[in-house]
Amino acid sequence: MSELIKKQFAITRKKLSETVEGVSSESYDIVPEGFNNNIRWQVGHILVAGELFLFKDQENLPANYSEFFKSGSNPANWTSDVPLVETLFRQLNEQLVRINDIPNEVFNQKLPEPFIGNETVGELAAFGAFHEALHLGQIQSLKRLIEATQTK
Repeated sequence: MSELIKKQFAITRKKLSETVEGVSSESYDIVPEGFNNNIRWQVGHILVAGELFLFKDQENLPANYSEFFKSGSNPANWTSDVPLVETLFRQLNEQLVRINDIPNEVFNQKLPEPFIGNETVGELAAFGAFHEALHLGQIQSLKRLIEATQTK
């Protein structure tokens, strides 16, 4: 099971990279009408959520990432420089290496207490993979909408 979860992370991260390939740096920060966030926020949120779900902390990321990208945050509240999308992707790739390095037996371990309905590390990791795919869909929608409005 753990190999399948790791594979899902790899597939989603590859598709994420392919999706944003060719997107202009200006487009990363457009928040279309009807949306709360932009592509940069979505990418950062995937990174921060991955740390929370799989590593239980944020020590592998700068301290301010949680404030920028946690659930409920949005770019309208950013008061300082946010990381470049290229930096976020580098960190996503580094995180994927760490995910793949998690020993398979760890996925069977019980969590100290249930977290968003998940009782084992594997359940939470599977939820994390689902969560990433959900946000990939948001990025695809944002990209299509931004491209459609830029060609008018």
